[in-house]
Amino acid sequence: MTLQTKLVISFTVLLLGVIAAVGVVASRSIESILVAQTDRTLTSFVTRGPEPRPERNAFEPLPDQPGSPPAETPPEEINAVIDEPFLRPFAELFVAPNGTVFHSEPSGFADDPDPLPDTTELPTTSGLVFLDSVDGSLRYRANIEILNDGVAVIRAAPLGNIATATSSLIRALLLAGGGVLLLGGAATWWTVHRAIQPVDEMVETAETIAAGDLASRVPETATTSELQRLGVALNDMLGHIEEAVIKERAGQERLRRFVADASHELRTPVAAISGYAELRRTGGLETQAAEDNAWSRIERESSRMSSLIEELLMLARLGQTQALDKQRFDLVEVARDAAADHATIDPTRPVELLGTHCAMLTADKERLHQVVSSLLSNVRAHTPEGTLARVEITSREGFVELSVTDRGPGIPESALEHIFDRFYRADPSRSRHTGGSGLGLAIVNAIVTAHGGTVTAANAAKNGARITITIPTDQDSR
Repeated sequence: MTLQTKLVISFTVLLLGVIAAVGVVASRSIESILVAQTDRTLTSFVTRGPEPRPERNAFEPLPDQPGSPPAETPPEEINAVIDEPFLRPFAELFVAPNGTVFHSEPSGFADDPDPLPDTTELPTTSGLVFLDSVDGSLRYRANIEILNDGVAVIRAAPLGNIATATSSLIRALLLAGGGVLLLGGAATWWTVHRAIQPVDEMVETAETIAAGDLASRVPETATTSELQRLGVALNDMLGHIEEAVIKERAGQERLRRFVADASHELRTPVAAISGYAELRRTGGLETQAAEDNAWSRIERESSRMSSLIEELLMLARLGQTQALDKQRFDLVEVARDAAADHATIDPTRPVELLGTHCAMLTADKERLHQVVSSLLSNVRAHTPEGTLARVEITSREGFVELSVTDRGPGIPESALEHIFDRFYRADPSRSRHTGGSGLGLAIVNAIVTAHGGTVTAANAAKNGARITITIPTDQDSR
C-alpha cells in the first residue's frame, strides 16, 4: 500500500469518526431538548380528579347568558366542529393503590387512539419516568403524582414525534455526512497527491541515477515547502556526487595511463640494458671499441632509468604537503640562480630577468628552484639556438607571479590542455633523448599545486610560449 493511499484512508476514517460523533451528539442533544420541553408541559398541569363529562345534544342551544341575546349556531357549522377529529397531546390515567386503572383517557385522535402506557410496574414516588405502551409499540414520557389517598395520577406524552424528529435529523446528518465524506476524501487525495508528487519525482530521479545517469536532477518547483527544500538539497548533493564520481573516473583513467606510460618508458632502457648485457655474455662484442660503446650505453640507459624512477617518486611524494621544506626566502634570488645555471648550460639562449627586485614568500626553496630550472630546460628543449627567454616576477597582495616566456615556435593549440599531463609530448615524433621523459612540466604542476598555487600555459602575443605560475606568499598555516 502506497503512502498516498494510507494517508487518504487515515484521513477518511478520521473524518468518518468525526461525522459519527457529531451525529450522535446532535441526535442526543435534540432528543434531550425535546424531552425537556415535554417535561415542562407535563409538569405544568394542576392535578384534579376525574370529572364525568355531561352528555349534551350538540344541537341543544346553550343556556342564555344574562344580558346577551341567545346564541344561535347554524347546524352546518356545528356538524363541521363535531366531525373534525380531536387530538389529545397526552394520555391521562388514574391508578388505585392496588394497581387498578379506574379512569383513563388515551392520547391521539378519538377515532385512532394511542395504546395506553403500561402501569404494571410504577414507582412508589412522584416524578418523571419513561414508560412503554401496553403493546410495546410506543414509548411515553410520564409525570407521576402520588396523591394523599395513594391514587397515582399519570400524565404521559407519547414520544413518537420526538423519535420521528430524531430519525429525520439522523437521516439528514447521514446524507450530509456522506457528502462531506466524499468531498473530504477527494480533497484529501488531491492534496496528498500534489504534496507527495515531489517525492515520486525524487524516487524516479534516484532510479535514473542508479541506472547510471548521473546528470539527472530532481525538478525544482516555485514552492517553498519542506519537500522543495529537500529537492534543492538533493540536487546539491547529487551535483557533488557526480563531480566526485567524474573526478574518481578521471583519476582512475590518469592512473591507468600513468602506469601504462611508466611501463612503456621503463621498458626501453631495460630492453637496451638487457640487449647489451646479452651481447657481452655471448661474445657478440668482438672489439674493445664495441665493448666500450656497450658499457657506455648500459650506463646511459641505467642513468636515464634511475632519473625516470626518481621523477616518478617525486611526483608521488608531492601529493603530500608534508614533503615540502618551507622557509622564508626571496624568489627573485632563486630565479637569478636558475638563470645563471641556464646560461652556463647553454650560452646560446640568453635569459632576461624582469619585474620586481624582491619577492619574499614562505615556500620550499629547493622545489621552486627546480620549477624555474625545469621551465628554462623546457626552453632549451623546444626552441632553436639564439632564442631569447624572459623570466618576469611580479608581486601582488598575497601572491607572487612568475612567468617564463620564449620566442620559439609556441605550443600547438591542441596541446595546451594536456601539456601538464604526465608523459605527454606535444610533438610525438620527438625522441626520448631530445624530448625528455615527458614528466618535467608534470613535476612543475605538482610542485606548484602542492604550494597551493596554479600554473597555466599559453602562447605569447608575438610567437613563443608563456608559462605562468602563481603561488601564495604566506603558507605558514597551510
